[in-house]
Amino acid sequence: MGAALHHASAKEVAKEVSKEVSKEVVVLTTDPIDSHGQPVPMQKLTRFFEFIERDQGIKILHVRNSWPRALIAAENGEGVLYGVSKTRERERLFHFSLPVQSKYIYLVTRSDATFKFHSVTDLKGKTIGIPRGISFGDDFDALKDNLFTVEQDNNVPISRVYKLLFRRMDAAVFSSLSKNPRELVTRLQKIRDAHDGDMPPMNNVQLSVLPKPLLIDTMHFAVRSDKDDGIINKLNAAILKARRMGLLDELR
Repeated sequence: MGAALHHASAKEVAKEVSKEVSKEVVVLTTDPIDSHGQPVPMQKLTRFFEFIERDQGIKILHVRNSWPRALIAAENGEGVLYGVSKTRERERLFHFSLPVQSKYIYLVTRSDATFKFHSVTDLKGKTIGIPRGISFGDDFDALKDNLFTVEQDNNVPISRVYKLLFRRMDAAVFSSLSKNPRELVTRLQKIRDAHDGDMPPMNNVQLSVLPKPLLIDTMHFAVRSDKDDGIINKLNAAILKARRMGLLDELR
């Protein structure tokens, strides 16, 4: 707390400690919603943020928004962004934390329209559906709308599922915290089942996950470099402790 407090009264010390503990940090995240437009609970992430608060003596103000808006807010220096991946362009603006978790980014197709995929160049001439405002690596970003076409969509997965089923796109990008493609197939089928009455029956059409991931990405906290007042160091300390305790596995 510094030499200036060595001769302070107990009351002054307590006041200073209280001030430090109550430091508020705005953390910006995406705002997942269900097919009815209702916010999806984020209990696992909330528990992780509560651990960081206890461990680092800070107060997190969790602000949920659409991903493009959350990213713009972070670019404007309005808070710490959570769940962001690194790109060369972003590293020029942000300080990044240690990785919190990995995501497996897969291409999903109709089962009757699969194709061989080994690298981004295999997407030549195809239309790929992606959530609006999301980066899928420098190579993908450099070639989109040149080698292949992207159709940007909202973050609700059922929209991309519909467009796949009706051949509006050749493949769609979905992320998974599991490296097992079957778990993603199961999740997408549950989404289809929940909307079975919203579209003509297409039970004979199945979805397939191409086995090679488009990208294995790492998710980070990030703050604009000129706004980093030591928060990234605090977050790194909490991430390391959470990893040792196995808490990061609970985010999966």
